[in-house]
Amino acid sequence: MPEASGQDRTLPGQSVPGQQMPGWRVPGTTEIRPLGTGPCRVVLVRSDATGALAVVKYLLAAPAGGTALRHPNLVRIDQVLPSPDGEGVAVVMAAVEGASLQALLAVRRLPPEAGLAVLRDSLLGLAAAHEQGVVHGSYRPSDVLVDLTGHCQVLNTGRPAAAATADLSETDAAYRAPELRRGEPASPASDGYAAALVFLECLTGGQPATVGHSPGAAAPDDLPEPLRRVVVRATAEAPEARYPDARSFLAELEAAAAEVHGPQWPERGERLLADAAAATASAQPLLGPDGPGAGPWWRRRRSRLAVAGAVVMAVLAVVLVLLLDGGSPKQEVREPFTQALAALARTPGVRYQDHDQYTGYYDVTVTAAAERFGSVGEAADFSDKVDEDLVTVAGHDYLSYRNDTALKGWTYDPGNDEKNMASLLKTYVTPAQLAATLSSALDQQPRLPVVGDKAAAAVTVDGQPAWRADTVQGYLYVTQKAPYRVLRWEPANLITALAGLKAMAKNPSSQQPRSLEAHTPLTNSLGITLTPVTDAAGLYGKVVQYTKELTTATTGASVQILQQNDGASNVACSHTGCLVNVAFSGPVYNASSAAYVLDKVYIELKVGSITTGGREVGGCTSGLQPYQLTGTSLSGKLTCNNPAGGPLFDQAAAENQARANASGSSQFWDYADRLDLVVHPLSPTDVDQLVAKEQHELQSLG
Repeated sequence: MPEASGQDRTLPGQSVPGQQMPGWRVPGTTEIRPLGTGPCRVVLVRSDATGALAVVKYLLAAPAGGTALRHPNLVRIDQVLPSPDGEGVAVVMAAVEGASLQALLAVRRLPPEAGLAVLRDSLLGLAAAHEQGVVHGSYRPSDVLVDLTGHCQVLNTGRPAAAATADLSETDAAYRAPELRRGEPASPASDGYAAALVFLECLTGGQPATVGHSPGAAAPDDLPEPLRRVVVRATAEAPEARYPDARSFLAELEAAAAEVHGPQWPERGERLLADAAAATASAQPLLGPDGPGAGPWWRRRRSRLAVAGAVVMAVLAVVLVLLLDGGSPKQEVREPFTQALAALARTPGVRYQDHDQYTGYYDVTVTAAAERFGSVGEAADFSDKVDEDLVTVAGHDYLSYRNDTALKGWTYDPGNDEKNMASLLKTYVTPAQLAATLSSALDQQPRLPVVGDKAAAAVTVDGQPAWRADTVQGYLYVTQKAPYRVLRWEPANLITALAGLKAMAKNPSSQQPRSLEAHTPLTNSLGITLTPVTDAAGLYGKVVQYTKELTTATTGASVQILQQNDGASNVACSHTGCLVNVAFSGPVYNASSAAYVLDKVYIELKVGSITTGGREVGGCTSGLQPYQLTGTSLSGKLTCNNPAGGPLFDQAAAENQARANASGSSQFWDYADRLDLVVHPLSPTDVDQLVAKEQHELQSLG
């Protein structure tokens, strides 16, 4: 839904104290509702010609840059219209569907990649403005809008200088650089200072201290050193010690973020922001009770029904649908669904227990940050030998056979990885994503139970009384008693479709499932039991446990390497020990045409046995050595050493020399056996960083 930002979800004013805002209105629009209570008038409007939504701000002066400032990370200004008396202007802006960063931070701290994504997008928008000679001057969380894809746009760039400094609250003033507090003009360096403060607020959930020391020094203890260096420079006391512009700030930020979180951090950050925006937008709707489309976005109705000339309005946001039944109105049961989905969006995790008609059973839990863990298999209790455990961490999937000791152990699975993920695993999304999908379905003419309908009230799920909604996404079941929670979801599937077609063949006037009417793509799921997970500590305890086990994970068949030399030719023993050298090469296999998703692997040479002159030395290992994956093949050389071979070699050499002295000739060999090249997707350091990230996510849940 369109989102405007500011104090208490309002758009901040751009006027000077005491000004009177113009009373005229933009022609050709219908005002839906005011946005905010500041000194300037800000309204949500709908175009009379197209029905499109927009936000209009009535000001005494036009913002710098006006409609010329166009960038994906800046809220678009479509028109700047002068008032009829020439005493003011109306700024017509795009209405962004999502939530303000201020609203997101009012609920919880953000995971590190999400905070980095906010800072990156903000710097991109600010850089575009700076390059047009426009400085923001008062950047703060209320000036950042996050849409439902996790994309951020900066609002209020180029506001008049008087408006940017007038009547600032103590909270807003905390983001201002020291020189602005001294009355000096704003600059790109002061915008960067404010952006860095907002980034720290994303990580900590509160404004960093800014008086008496650099706020960078108050960064959280777990902020990695590469990012700490960037923040400390951006928040230096003197403007000349900071980054001179947003573009240079951004370059160092991206390099540090990639060093800490890997090259795919932007995608993960956007996904996390999208989840947070979906949850916040559903819980804090912009369209209020007095405007068309009132209520949370998933409750909006396509139309209102008139009965006896009176409009039936929402009571406690429940839409009343009047049906003719002996002249008595009937009330749809909607509130349990909306409350259950709102609660789902806020939970730390959700458990899916699914039965696929072709591939078997799935028991998968997904956290709010998109980690997954669970089991897949052919047996309902996952007791079959081919059944597997799965875990998804940092966007990568790993599998381990549950019941086959010979094959047990985590293996990276590119066939189901995020960029190549099997269609069924895509069903198991975060709580906020699932809530957004099902809430949207409730906004598309669902068939809801009716109060007093005995058949509807008799529905149960695993013995628990449940309400059932027929939606374009399938059947949704929630509890009949508060506190309401989701129980089951039956996505559109072939069985439902065939049953609907069979009923229609018998009775052409019969109602079809909404999913069939909407031509929703069919799934193979026979129904999913949904359990919101509220125990965040227990949930993340399991995630951390599985992540730590990935220290020994391998890449399996996705990376295959072949020895180019073997046996005695790659072993050399001397008085210092036995050295084994192995050169290798091999293909990197892709599960599909999509790009391979690992950027690095770690290869370890393991030698089971070394002999010198017939004497057993033991084995050796090279330890994990990093190799970049830049194409479809991989080659290199690994070495391991066993110093214990030195004394044994000396003994063998002495005996050999004695034989040579006695017989005139003698020789002996060094030999290595059971050579194994093991490829790992993660190093112990990588695993430690993932665990630290997950622990931070747990802390962010409060």
